[in-house]
Amino acid sequence: MHRFVVSQKDIENGCIIITGDDLKHLRQVLRLGTGDKIGAFDGLGMEYEAQLTEVSKDRAVAVILSSFEAQSEPATRVTLFQGLPKGDKMDLIIQKAVELGVHKIVPVITQRTVVQLDKKSKEKKAERWSKIAREAAKQCHRAYVPEVAIPEDFDKILEEIKNYDNTVMFYEGTVKKCLKELLKCYTINKIKDIALLIGPEGGFTELEVEKCRTAGIDIVSLGKRILRTETAAITSLSIIMYEMGELQP
Repeated sequence: MHRFVVSQKDIENGCIIITGDDLKHLRQVLRLGTGDKIGAFDGLGMEYEAQLTEVSKDRAVAVILSSFEAQSEPATRVTLFQGLPKGDKMDLIIQKAVELGVHKIVPVITQRTVVQLDKKSKEKKAERWSKIAREAAKQCHRAYVPEVAIPEDFDKILEEIKNYDNTVMFYEGTVKKCLKELLKCYTINKIKDIALLIGPEGGFTELEVEKCRTAGIDIVSLGKRILRTETAAITSLSIIMYEMGELQP
């Protein structure tokens, strides 16, 4: 069954209204018509099964047959603070992070970030990345669309991460503790919010690491080999989700 993302304003009188690009996809690509059943989710956790009763150039209308709260969302909210990489690597990171169950993604501008963005460019990037998150959520049958924030400076996110139950920075320069050892100290199913910090190409600087250490953030490595930034993001999320039991059927 084909799935569509809808907002609350598109649900009225027991019906779902589809317009814009989704309508074009429904009509011209999927060639769905009256009587066909579709799936929909509101991006906030609710799923719907509906049947098309009208398909026109302006809109499609589907009557809701059933609605239910999705069971596909992790119990623990994981926020990925990702050092902004070059090129289109962020596209891959967002797509895979959403598939793995991330709750929120915050692109971070660090000392070694190569990409320079003004305010307008930041907003444009965030809008594009949000579309990638939306499509990834649709594809992997999530009912929640993770927020992709406007890129923030490293020092600013240090204040934000104080609100999390646990925060982990991944740094290739540490030899004292690995993620496996750290997780032994956690009662993972009692953590409600966890933040993961991943550096860009070149990693974090020693000054950034020291700031995190001063802030009481756990600093760990992902092993003996140096991972690319996109590999580190996917690997760390996969490990956390495994430990949370989120990769079980």
